[in-house]
Amino acid sequence: MIQTIVPMLVAVVPVILFGLLIEAVRRGEEMRQRRDPFTSEFLRPAGYTRQRKVDTLQLDLALTFGFGLALPLWFYSVWLTLGNNTGDKISAGWVYAALGVASFVYFLVRTVAIYRGLNRTRLDLDGEAASGQEFDRLMRVGARVFHDMPRNGSNIHHIVVSAAGVLAVESMAHPRPERERGTADASVAFDGRQLRFPDHREEERVRRAREHARWLSEWLGRALNEPVEVRPVLALPGWSVERQGLSDVIVLNPRDCARHIQGQPKLSEKLQERIAFQIERACRNERADKKRRRR
Repeated sequence: MIQTIVPMLVAVVPVILFGLLIEAVRRGEEMRQRRDPFTSEFLRPAGYTRQRKVDTLQLDLALTFGFGLALPLWFYSVWLTLGNNTGDKISAGWVYAALGVASFVYFLVRTVAIYRGLNRTRLDLDGEAASGQEFDRLMRVGARVFHDMPRNGSNIHHIVVSAAGVLAVESMAHPRPERERGTADASVAFDGRQLRFPDHREEERVRRAREHARWLSEWLGRALNEPVEVRPVLALPGWSVERQGLSDVIVLNPRDCARHIQGQPKLSEKLQERIAFQIERACRNERADKKRRRR
């Protein structure tokens, strides 16, 4: 009996201990007290949330890939050890073979899923970064630009405050199809309700842009105790937009964003400062502040 249990423990216990150790290190890093020289938290850069997700997925991919390679070898070594100790390598061979194959298939499927999710998240991150760079240019003409404002488990990718009003920007990165059709593969039509890409139709991101603007308008109204209009914007970096219908959502290539902060001023300088003050507070990395206790 002992000769059977010991090899199994040798295979299972290191895996459990390794997983617990990684989790303990991660939690300890989050909770430990530390000093730093900064007197305030940083403003979130464009794509901050996406970058954190990329970091998490990269760690998950490395661990999953490693376990997928190691577990079958562990089960094989246990089977060999058990056979050497008992003199019978066949009786339990099918059990360890099944465990090894099952673990390999599970981690293989999980590795592929994480890899695909990582590629998608990297594309979204690049899209937010590309849009953020274009909107940052508006600061040269007096606009105030913020990125990655958290809200109810989600985040508003970019916010622009100017004399012309407030823009809540949702950034969307969609890959181009390889059809060698020139500009036709780089154009998206917007009929006021949905986006029609050459290979895909999208409505969810339009609704999300509208919802972000509505939420921000209500949030600012409560914070300032006066109504604040927020226009929804959907930014599509790398795409030429053909507008074929009316909509409250502005769909554009972020390179064309400058003209949407021009025109008749709607917000006074004082109101712009009040709005920017509230948004800036929300866009600072307050979550990290709770984990750092300065002395």
